[in-house]
Amino acid sequence: MLFIFVPKAYAQEVLMKGQVTDTHGNYLSALIEVKTKSGTRTKFLADQKGLFEVYMAQDEYLIISHSGYIQVELNQAEEGWIKVIMIDSIIELDAALVSGNRVGVGSRESSMSDVIISGGEIRNAQSMTFAGSLENIPGISSMNLGVGVAKPVIRGLSFNRILVNDKGIKQEGQQWGADHGLEIDSHDVDRLEIIKGPNSLMHGPDAMGGVLNILPEQPLQTDGLKAGLSLDYQSNSQYFSQSVHLKGRKDDFYYMGRLTNNTHGDYHVPTDSYVYAGYVLPIFNERLKNTAGKALHFSGTAGKILSRGKSQLTVSRFGQEAGIFTGAVGIPTAYSLEDDGNPRDIGLPRQINTHWKVISNSNWLIGNRSIELDLGYQRNIRQEESLPHVHGVGPTPSGNLALGLDLSTFTANYREVLTVNSQTRLNYGLMAQAMINEYDGFEFLLPAYRSYLAGGYFIVNQTIQDRFHWNAGIRLDGNILSIDEHLQPIYDRLEATGEFDQRNPDMERKALRPSFSGGVSWEIDEFQILKANLGSGLRFPTPIELASNGIHHGNFRHERGNANLIPERSYQVDLAYSWAQEKLSFGITPFASLYRGFIYLAPSGSFSPLPGSSTLWEYKQDDAVFLGGELSAQFQSNFNMDFNLGMDYVWNYNLESQLPLPLTPPFSLLAGFVYHYELRSNLVKNVSFGVDFRHAAAQNRVARNERITPGYQLINLNFSTELTVAGRSLALNLGVKNLTNQFYFNHLSRYRLINIPEPGRNIILGLSIPLTQKNSSDTYEK
Repeated sequence: MLFIFVPKAYAQEVLMKGQVTDTHGNYLSALIEVKTKSGTRTKFLADQKGLFEVYMAQDEYLIISHSGYIQVELNQAEEGWIKVIMIDSIIELDAALVSGNRVGVGSRESSMSDVIISGGEIRNAQSMTFAGSLENIPGISSMNLGVGVAKPVIRGLSFNRILVNDKGIKQEGQQWGADHGLEIDSHDVDRLEIIKGPNSLMHGPDAMGGVLNILPEQPLQTDGLKAGLSLDYQSNSQYFSQSVHLKGRKDDFYYMGRLTNNTHGDYHVPTDSYVYAGYVLPIFNERLKNTAGKALHFSGTAGKILSRGKSQLTVSRFGQEAGIFTGAVGIPTAYSLEDDGNPRDIGLPRQINTHWKVISNSNWLIGNRSIELDLGYQRNIRQEESLPHVHGVGPTPSGNLALGLDLSTFTANYREVLTVNSQTRLNYGLMAQAMINEYDGFEFLLPAYRSYLAGGYFIVNQTIQDRFHWNAGIRLDGNILSIDEHLQPIYDRLEATGEFDQRNPDMERKALRPSFSGGVSWEIDEFQILKANLGSGLRFPTPIELASNGIHHGNFRHERGNANLIPERSYQVDLAYSWAQEKLSFGITPFASLYRGFIYLAPSGSFSPLPGSSTLWEYKQDDAVFLGGELSAQFQSNFNMDFNLGMDYVWNYNLESQLPLPLTPPFSLLAGFVYHYELRSNLVKNVSFGVDFRHAAAQNRVARNERITPGYQLINLNFSTELTVAGRSLALNLGVKNLTNQFYFNHLSRYRLINIPEPGRNIILGLSIPLTQKNSSDTYEK
């Protein structure tokens, strides 16, 4: 670990820039932290070549650390430039905050377990979805919703219990159902902070299960231009992806941009039949008809470096079009499932999702105060198209828009950190949000509504004798929700009777609830950290939980809300212990939760009264208990080989039904090794080869009317290297997932409902190509 101080003699900010390597000249993506006397102001990872740049104010200091290294050698290559050489150590420092290591428990000052990973690591996971790229982290799962669509699951919790924060603004759209994935381009994630456990205090009511905090990308801090191209291919669905990234700076102005395009064909599964609504139906050529899709994402950022801060504006659009498997809509026939000869066409039914975001981020340093202001606007448009049809007696509608949902969200977040003295820091802030949803189409699922949310928090952080840290805080949130009545016309022999069926009534909800959190972090010695945190989470029922009443084709079911739901309340205890000595590291993070009024969607055991549907699912609310935890270990051998082990388990219990809750992930174990070999060739260098073995136990603890899922084992391979072509350094990744073409079910997959297994063998290829020559005025040149 290296400490660099900025003396008081400097009245303005000082630009610190440099490069981190080991004694062999290998680049290290080290953790860079800028600290005041009372805590961390910002933290980020050096890039893949160990390069970093950061502005520091007077009396601030820089900490540079990396897993497995502690001693450093500092060379002043030139004015304003430092060369940091880190030497192997038997000590692991803040391991969980370093890319590629999952053993530690996060920041030493925080009582929560957190992990920071780089965008490069997310892309190296070789997943088609942002959520799927996090599955190698113990405690994190993904709910597979089809090709290119997935939701994150933390400790068995998902949907609106997992808050996704993009550049300071909560990402909206998850509340529309299990088939609606995150509109996040994994290529556009530069750094990600993962917080396990309730964090409603800092981030708001929906952070009951955890937070995925997408941190803003760091701009270039010297004049220059940098651009790169990423190409990806997956064999299972003939997936092709191209992503172009650009960033530059001129004086105090900077800009960044990304454009990503991908397409894929029909989903390939190792089976020739499936079961739907009690019928055994064929799957021709082992491909799910009409599951092809495409997506187009772009984002652009422009900003200015201020004398004591920074301000930027980001505009982005994520667009996705994906087919819905024809064998799970209405009453399928063998004819409708026959191969149409084109595995890449997107026919009816299909879903079209568009998510616009405009985000403003500003921060200032004023004396002993650090201020952040984030403003955001989102527009989430979801359309489900199908052939005109009716659920019941009535005229056949015109057009193909079956279901249209249009959600606009306005968000404002104000945060401030006040440094009282060298031991005490105060955090406080305010947030406000307004949501307006409209609907269209000849089907009905969710009515129009308006929602208003506001809250504020206050937190005290204190350090005692440099090794013991404690924090405590309280928050208050208020919610006003107005849901419109929906009346469905009743027909008699295709003629309107003038009467109506009420699908949902008018609803007016108002609620004001507090939440709290407190914890300690104890650095027992230089090898051990022990943490404990007690938190109370809060979540207001969403409109779809209160008032939905219709067929959700993407989920293969009729969903019905419950107008009697009340706000959820959770109480959770989190413990964390990490130990690191020699080249062996170990971490364990158990937790226990009590939920008052846990809301869940469960099969009713009866068929829907609406024609063309299957089982009726209803929202229910009961008290529940969650127990579990994660265990991680890492061993660094003397033979260029690293061994990793990760395990996680979640056990839950419905205190009312005395049964488990639905959609609970099974026990999972992930073990593997990575072999590194450094070549000194002019063409190839830094070769690595890895093997992962995943074991998922059978999930026999299921809710009433939920299927038991057998266990499975998977073997995955990965190879990566750097190639030098025409003076450019290209990064090549080659992987094979499900090497043995295993037939297995994912308990969290929506396809599990109709007995469709997960993909077979999948060969994955990735290539990163720099498009710009290095510029001597750019830090990346150093």
